[in-house]
Amino acid sequence: MDIKKAVQAAVNFERKGVAFYMELASQTEHRLGRRLFYTLAKEEIEHILTIDDINRKLQNNEKPKEIIPTSDAIENQIKQYFQAFKTEELKDKNTNNLDGYEMAMNIENKGYEMYKNFWEEAKNPTEKEFFEKMMKEEKSHFEALQNVYYYLTSRDHWHSEKESQVWNWMV
Repeated sequence: MDIKKAVQAAVNFERKGVAFYMELASQTEHRLGRRLFYTLAKEEIEHILTIDDINRKLQNNEKPKEIIPTSDAIENQIKQYFQAFKTEELKDKNTNNLDGYEMAMNIENKGYEMYKNFWEEAKNPTEKEFFEKMMKEEKSHFEALQNVYYYLTSRDHWHSEKESQVWNWMV
């Protein structure tokens, strides 16, 4: 694996993610969805900074700093936002841009597969660790999108099926 190409592909992917989520946020009327998209855009920026740091340190034969997973940060931010509003305010029926959620879930899956391929090809333990953590990040983004999507589109069904799995505080 050519680490330079992998790093460039990762940075390009994350940059596109920032622009994509910012655009989705601007098109989304539901507060919770808009907040999720802005939060994901912020996460993608953090990924770019992490990738840049790791790349620089690998080129200088230094050990990169510990990669701090952001998956818990997404849930905590959305949870705080969710709890700041009355239930009636979040039950807004205006769930425009549902195809945006679907596209976003598809993109997060593609990111997961990209990082998985890089992980499989990596020889250096630091590179392997990095790509494994990025796979987890993409998976957590997918789960966040999926959870909010089902909450918005199938609230009654969500309560009976999902409340014990992910983000069970969304009741």
